[in-house]
Amino acid sequence: MILPVINMGMDEIKAHKLRTILTMLGVVLGVASLITLFSVVEGSKKKSLEWMKEVGGFEKMGIGDQELKNADKLRINRSKGRTYEDSIAIINKCDLVKCVSPEAVSRYTLSYKGKNFRTNVYGVTEGILTINNYELAYGRFITDWDLVRRSRVCIIGATVARELFRSEFPLGKNIYINNQYFTIVGIFKDYQMIVGKRNTLEFKNYLVSMPITTFQDRFSGNERVSYLNVQVKDVSRLSETIQQVKNVLLKRHFYLEDFMFDSREEGAERMKQQNLMYTILLGCIGGISLLVGGIGIMNIMLASVTARTREIGIRRAIGATKANVLSQFLVEALIISVVGGLLGILAGLFIVKMFSYLPEMAPSIELGNILLAFSFSVGVGLFFGVYPARKAANINPIEALRYE
Repeated sequence: MILPVINMGMDEIKAHKLRTILTMLGVVLGVASLITLFSVVEGSKKKSLEWMKEVGGFEKMGIGDQELKNADKLRINRSKGRTYEDSIAIINKCDLVKCVSPEAVSRYTLSYKGKNFRTNVYGVTEGILTINNYELAYGRFITDWDLVRRSRVCIIGATVARELFRSEFPLGKNIYINNQYFTIVGIFKDYQMIVGKRNTLEFKNYLVSMPITTFQDRFSGNERVSYLNVQVKDVSRLSETIQQVKNVLLKRHFYLEDFMFDSREEGAERMKQQNLMYTILLGCIGGISLLVGGIGIMNIMLASVTARTREIGIRRAIGATKANVLSQFLVEALIISVVGGLLGILAGLFIVKMFSYLPEMAPSIELGNILLAFSFSVGVGLFFGVYPARKAANINPIEALRYE
């Protein structure tokens, strides 16, 4: 009985092509919008996770400034704040810490043969390579010997090299940083811009690094650092690691908590909650579109029931059961929702493809999201097709035969 019912449903749909297309349009738009919205959110999440991995991953933890309470401000002079010696103490006394690098930063002008370029200059140690996932294209990085000697050496990013040296190879050349000469001993990897896309890692091309001791001696003039970068050994023991580092710093800072921790895990949790909120919000928008399509299906099916009342009466009179009539109208609603869902998938994939060409967009298509949107469209079609189908099945055959 299934194939005849499907054939009859297809014949009825073909007989009213325009009506069917208009009814189906709501389902198509609903499915397409769901797939597009889910893909945009998923792409944003993946892009954020990739960026986080490229700048140190979840193992990275930062220690920055903490705003002091009024009672603590009276004791501020007792603490030197974060220092290079703090990083040495942390790595020596905290067995849960893998690597530490202090960071002092300021903006200076770099000069070479009359060409100038202004960018941020960082005082760091060798550990920053591992912590921030930096890579060198040429030369070497800062060594312990550079820190001891306060060497006038620096490592520059690819954009800095292009701006100052054009076609010259920078390695081994001397440049002036804030009117003090430094020798370039290394060049960072070039994070080239993808055509039509924003490269979120391009900031690495503007890096200029030198030994923290040299930076303090020749630029900042004091022991303080802007930041302490920490790489933990085990992310699952993050809270324990934070407490261990905190105990070391409190002793060194005379129990003045003038520092605060910023862990990537906490940031990832906030990002996860934010993405969930966006998914629910955008999913509701797409769901409303599908519901509107479902209402359209019910509306057309009710009109079809009214128009085919006499036909239903004749079928009942020659032996059709309520179940036969019910299944006929349900199949018609199902065909509309299934075909609309498939067309919506194609439309959604096309829209996502178009979005991928936009500079700030990186949508990601997931099979699970496609199946979810399609299942929702089929469910909506069945749900809104039940009432018209039951109404058709419950029509009195005698009254139907009298219907004009």
